[in-house]
Amino acid sequence: MSDVSALSLALLRRVAEFLDGLPEEHITDLAEGRARLTYVPWGATEPVPPKAARQTPSRTPATPKVDPKTIVAELNGANSRDEGRQLLNPIGVTALRAIAKIAGLTGVSKTPKEELVEQLVGLTIGGRLSYAAMREP
Repeated sequence: MSDVSALSLALLRRVAEFLDGLPEEHITDLAEGRARLTYVPWGATEPVPPKAARQTPSRTPATPKVDPKTIVAELNGANSRDEGRQLLNPIGVTALRAIAKIAGLTGVSKTPKEELVEQLVGLTIGGRLSYAAMREP
């Protein structure tokens, strides 16, 4: 057994002995987070202050910084596919997905950004330009 393993086992035994001597209400307080264990180094009179608990970032999706309805309206008014790409390329993928939802595209949750831009351009501008080309005499 390595030194680290032996030390870990010895420490666990000491902690178990300590906890075994505590009244049930103290154990309950520790288990439910109303109390905490501290470390007092040999020869010291004060415990070592605990490090601040690390905050885990929330997993809320980022809110789009653009108004999806406004972008769809601008796409519908664009005169070329390139104009549509120039409008969409600076926008993040999360906002593009919100725009796609407003525009009526479905199933785009895992679509890469470049493909999403092309789908939006094709849906909003491409269809309109194709229709206009077919109507010309």
